[in-house]
Amino acid sequence: MLKPPPRTKMEYEKVRTDDWTQGVIDDIGHDEKRDTGFKDDETGESKIVDSVRFKFKLEGYHYPPYSRCLALSYHEKATLFKKYLTPLVEGAKPDMDFDLERLKNMGVKVMWVDNRDFQNLEMIRPLDKKIDPTVPF
Repeated sequence: MLKPPPRTKMEYEKVRTDDWTQGVIDDIGHDEKRDTGFKDDETGESKIVDSVRFKFKLEGYHYPPYSRCLALSYHEKATLFKKYLTPLVEGAKPDMDFDLERLKNMGVKVMWVDNRDFQNLEMIRPLDKKIDPTVPF
């Protein structure tokens, strides 16, 4: 009989879904050369992008959940811009001059959704007020 060896299964701490959870943006990881797994239409080569990933510290949870990797782009259709900057930065505009480091340690409330075996951040809002990008950091 030829069978693969059993795989060890990892149990991850699941975040409550479909309800708000409070916490802070603990860190923002940066990867300058992340392979997206997609091919460039013109060259056929792997698409390499500058990306970021948010790490959260949430109330009531031992392990920090992370966002998915996001292209470091403030384009109006970019997930980073639509899902993070628009709700957290006052008057966010596409291609604005804004340092993401300003979001570190910001109090937020987040809502997660189940996506098969994974969980994804669905919504994020500031606990207090949005960051004013005109005020010096």
